[in-house]
Amino acid sequence: MASCVPTPYGQRLISVVADELAHKTPYRIYAAISKTSDISDGFRDITMKDLARCVNFTARWIENQFGRSNRFDTLTYIGISDLRGPIVFLAAVKCGYKLLLLSPRNTPLVNVSLMDQTESTVLLHTSDVTPIVRQIQDRAASQVVTQVVPSFDEMMNSNPDHYPYTASFDSNKNDPVVVLHSSGSTGLPKPVTMTHGTFAALDNQRNLQIPPDRERRDNMMWEFDGEARVYTIFPFFHVINPIFRNCSPIMGPPYLIPDGPFLKSIIAQQRLRAMFLVPSVVEALLQDPDDINLFKQLDFIALSGAPSNPAIGNRLSEVVELVSPFGSTETVMLPELALPREDWEWHEFNPYLKHELRVYDSEQGIFELVLLADESMRDHMPVYHNLPGVSDYCTKDLFLQNPRKPKLFKYYGRSDDIIVLANGEKFNPVPFEINAQSHPDLKGALMVGNGRTHSGLIIEPKQSLGEADRQKLIRDLWPLIETSNSLIPGQGRIQQGMVVCALSDKPFARTAKGTVTRKLTERLYEAEVESLYSKPAAPVALPSISLKPILKQVYERSTVVDFLRSVLAKSFVHASSIGEDEDFYSYGLDSLQTLEIAVNLKHGLQSQLTEPITWISARTIYRNPTLADQSRMLTKFLNDGIVPEEDHKLASTQLLDDTVAYYTAGLPKRAKSPAYRAVRLSKVALIGSTGYLGPYLVSQLLKNSDISHIYCLNRGDDAKERQLASLRKIDESLEQFYHKLVFMTVELGKPRLGLKREQYDLLAHEVDAIVLNSWRLDFGLSIKSFAPFLRATRDLVELSAESSHNMHAIFISSSSSVGNMASKTIAPEAPVDDASAATDIGYAQSKLAAERILNTANEQCNIPVTVVRVCQVGGPTDSGIWVEQPWILALLRTVKTLRCAPVNFTTVDCVPVDTAASMLSAFIVHPAQDKAQFFNIYPPEPQSWQLVVNYLNKRFNITSTAPWQEWIGRLRSITNPTTEDVTNMPALKILDFFETFSDSGGPLQFATTNAIGVSGVDIPTVDEQMVERWLDTWDI
Repeated sequence: MASCVPTPYGQRLISVVADELAHKTPYRIYAAISKTSDISDGFRDITMKDLARCVNFTARWIENQFGRSNRFDTLTYIGISDLRGPIVFLAAVKCGYKLLLLSPRNTPLVNVSLMDQTESTVLLHTSDVTPIVRQIQDRAASQVVTQVVPSFDEMMNSNPDHYPYTASFDSNKNDPVVVLHSSGSTGLPKPVTMTHGTFAALDNQRNLQIPPDRERRDNMMWEFDGEARVYTIFPFFHVINPIFRNCSPIMGPPYLIPDGPFLKSIIAQQRLRAMFLVPSVVEALLQDPDDINLFKQLDFIALSGAPSNPAIGNRLSEVVELVSPFGSTETVMLPELALPREDWEWHEFNPYLKHELRVYDSEQGIFELVLLADESMRDHMPVYHNLPGVSDYCTKDLFLQNPRKPKLFKYYGRSDDIIVLANGEKFNPVPFEINAQSHPDLKGALMVGNGRTHSGLIIEPKQSLGEADRQKLIRDLWPLIETSNSLIPGQGRIQQGMVVCALSDKPFARTAKGTVTRKLTERLYEAEVESLYSKPAAPVALPSISLKPILKQVYERSTVVDFLRSVLAKSFVHASSIGEDEDFYSYGLDSLQTLEIAVNLKHGLQSQLTEPITWISARTIYRNPTLADQSRMLTKFLNDGIVPEEDHKLASTQLLDDTVAYYTAGLPKRAKSPAYRAVRLSKVALIGSTGYLGPYLVSQLLKNSDISHIYCLNRGDDAKERQLASLRKIDESLEQFYHKLVFMTVELGKPRLGLKREQYDLLAHEVDAIVLNSWRLDFGLSIKSFAPFLRATRDLVELSAESSHNMHAIFISSSSSVGNMASKTIAPEAPVDDASAATDIGYAQSKLAAERILNTANEQCNIPVTVVRVCQVGGPTDSGIWVEQPWILALLRTVKTLRCAPVNFTTVDCVPVDTAASMLSAFIVHPAQDKAQFFNIYPPEPQSWQLVVNYLNKRFNITSTAPWQEWIGRLRSITNPTTEDVTNMPALKILDFFETFSDSGGPLQFATTNAIGVSGVDIPTVDEQMVERWLDTWDI
């Protein structure tokens, strides 16, 4: 009895396999095609024997027309969506050519570009696309030879001899066979040349290992038991899967749009097992709610080609398994693991496919997929063959991590999609666009705004509309636009008057899959977009709620609250739901929204009052960051004419004192002599180990052989990835110490730091010292908006009081906490109780409040405390990037706009980040004392601000200078700044902070004897070369 030879998956050539199937299983169904343009006339089955006959005939035809190639010359093919595409491909391979496949839906510019890039001068085509071919010929720089391919009936009715193909896998695996192209969603696409090795790697996915007790979700999804008919609109599907997998694609008439009636008929006639569609086709079908039942009989639906609308996907997943295959032309479909139905929009990539999800935006928790296409992945990763020599392939595909299931990632968009506004703020427009184009009257929606002060929107209607109807459509869409605005960050939201309606004679540029080509579409509408941004801004509609006194000159506070909510709603999506005592900024209100609210508040009041309201500005919102604060302030003004004091220093110092009293009330009691105090510190917890300073501090602690555990406490479930990515950039050799790191997620402001009870107890019983290095860096906010961090400070006291090891509480403060004092006298390395000692901004006042809370806990509860006041942290001493510092960057961008630099208002008093980290690590391991310890990190020789002025002159040719008060006066004179003003002169956003400087801005004075003595670290002097190296990387 003959032995069964196993199939050599992963070592097969597609043309050879097609011939083998025709010989061994001649009547297996390769595909089914509609008999006529009316699908009710039925379908015609095409067998593997039929396919082989057509390929042999076409190969002989190609040889007769153009001869054979021994150099893999490029033939180009363009045609309607029928089986001649895969037939011409297989025939061209037999003749030694590689085939460039073009789409009739590409623009002539794209198709000509691809032929130029592949040096192809021969264009095969079906007769139906002759007009498109002529457009290509007209635009081609060199002569293009064109030839109509035989009809499909001529191929089927032929009787050719077998056309041999004698290649072997070992000898020919690297031969190029087909050229596709990148998506081109952001510009002109690039050719991607695939080899036999590409298809072999896809064939070999069945041999890729998967974890125990898991099911694969990869190209094997198309391997069915028994006969399996599937419907797909993707032409390239017919080239690979019916040959390497057991499935038979169904093809409708080439010109018929796959709408509801068409899909209903296909499902009824063909007993489909699965469908492979783009989301827009399904969305169009589901306009009729009953049509969802069509899908119940299917094994699954695969959606690809564009992001899916979550609402549509959720509906579908209730009746059928929904799969979202992920890949690109370069990568082909990536191997994943099967997930439960409710996780249909998430991806879990097969861990045995070498890849990384690298941090792209740590603040938003966004990762970029990177494929590690080294030699070990040759047999499993098509990108190894498609992009030879690229070992780390950065896909530019971005993902969000599932907070509950950290191995799952949801597609977020392309890095190419990200819009970067003129002020450097970024947002992803895709969620907005998906939601907006779900409107039944819209075919597409595209956001614009790169390099602009705010975003704009182009909408593409399905029908041709006149000017009046286009404007009506924009008005009708506004509720949907507002809903879509809630899906993206505040800086990206669309304002009224920033919408353009596309013209019927200028449809959006699209890829072959129907995805909008962003850059080409923007180029089409360049004039309209320019007009959108150049016209005067549309006035913001007045709040709908009128302020009417219930008695003469008496306004009810509840009415004022409603009025304020209506004002907030113009800029703040949480306006209707936020509690009266909840801080606006804890809900993500930003500086641009703050400015808008101030302008809208002034505008709303001006229309109803006669009293002057020039006192209203952004600082009015910052200093009153809740509805309760705002309504009390406004009610006093409306009823009693009380204007908030411009000189609020007395009020702010009283607020600081009251804040300290609040957070020190009812402090825990503990015995003066605790049972145990660690002599040698071994376990440290660090709240805020990511960010900028944090990783440098962790790197120092990792290298300390006495420290066995470092508990990294951060916001966000992606902190571990962000932490390790930052550490790798600092020192790759630290990897040997990563076993010391333990990661926990905290939420400052919540009880127990937002930790689970078992985590909190673990810290209380194990940790010797805990460091608070997390604080909001925003110089516009009032002290009230730092409540979550002050609550966390009190939580440190509670945790230390419960600890078994007399936990040492260490607070990373700021030199600004005593900045006002240091401008007049030497700030000591000691507690400071004077509330006026802080620089007059909420950030500095909150830091001083935290210092006093901890010092009080030390005095009353015997909590071991260390406070370290750190000055401005600069870039690394030798090499590395200095992350952009908000206040400095705001100043420099404003200088660039004004073409004038201020002089002599401050000094360059930076300490390199690695120096600061070295000093901090020494303070952490330094034994705690009975009395709270205070250290000041401040350079012994602050340098002149002239270093920066010289740099600006060198980089931007800014030669004009002015005294500080004259320079800041230019900003003060802008009483009602526009959004564009704030974008170009971002110092306006934190004008209160800049008001704290003066013309006599000499160096501050800090005692540093204790800091230098305990740390043993010398602080280097910042010089001109260091400043230049640090600032060169900034986007000023």
